[in-house]
Amino acid sequence: MDRLFFFPEEKKEKLVEMGYRPIQPSDIANFAPYYHGMQGGWSSPMSFMAMIAWGNALTFYYKIIGEYAVFVGWDATDDRMTVLPFVGAYDRNKVAETFQALKKDFAVLRFRIIITDMQEWMRPYYDSIPGAKWEQWKNDDLNDYFYRVESFLSFRGKSGQNGRFFRKNYSFEVRELREDDLKEIEDFIREIWCGNKDCETCNYGCNLDCVRNIIPVLTKLHGFGLLVRVDGRIAGYCIGSRVGRRALIQFQNTRPEYKGLGVFMYEECSRRFLKGCKWVCLGEDMGIPGIRTYKSRLAPHEWVPRFEYRYVGR
Repeated sequence: MDRLFFFPEEKKEKLVEMGYRPIQPSDIANFAPYYHGMQGGWSSPMSFMAMIAWGNALTFYYKIIGEYAVFVGWDATDDRMTVLPFVGAYDRNKVAETFQALKKDFAVLRFRIIITDMQEWMRPYYDSIPGAKWEQWKNDDLNDYFYRVESFLSFRGKSGQNGRFFRKNYSFEVRELREDDLKEIEDFIREIWCGNKDCETCNYGCNLDCVRNIIPVLTKLHGFGLLVRVDGRIAGYCIGSRVGRRALIQFQNTRPEYKGLGVFMYEECSRRFLKGCKWVCLGEDMGIPGIRTYKSRLAPHEWVPRFEYRYVGR
């Protein structure tokens, strides 16, 4: 990874004094009603699991302000404080009230308000805040991929890109991920990911840190995961979480020689963990052409852009 910029201690202390608390896995139950109340979808980085997973590079604190759970995150890769879109049932007046309270807090801390991971349906609520002016920053690499859950069970695709191909051509075993699998997953990541890339490639956090942060508390995070072996050797894994009828498959790695393994794991997740879910998100493509092409061809999908909204004053 690139050099990290750690949260200045004096500002961290002040943030805590103002009522913000670092999130912990045990907090998830407190936030479930706020997520359920949202009228639209939210991006993969807004999921509770993602906030726990990326905690070493993007450390989140929360405060209940008015009707919303407000998450602020110190981005150690960019040396800045960011804010996620408010979590809760959106109402123009209530969003405005919470924003004004947040603005006062950030003025004391001398932080600029930068709302990350916005989606289009949220924009009107922030635009209607009296006197507020915004600057939009959009990165074409930041797009989430949403699919109907049944799409994976009916997906056939071309040969080598579907679960049938994997089932037919490999001798495999699959089981649910356990806490004691962490060491094997770490070794697997070092082999197939770290062994082929420099740390500078992981400019938004370390994959090893992610699995260390979430696998030991996977059940507390309402998470799920699969481990697949081919001929007795680990071939891939995937980890996800769900809230109500929405699910995310957020972390996975596979050996490239096993064609169809990715879709096979999505199918297995659908059968084992996603009963009653309507949508599943596979996260972003990070601007990598191969990932973008793969996710676009997988199944009928909705490609949802995200953007930053930067407050520029009145």
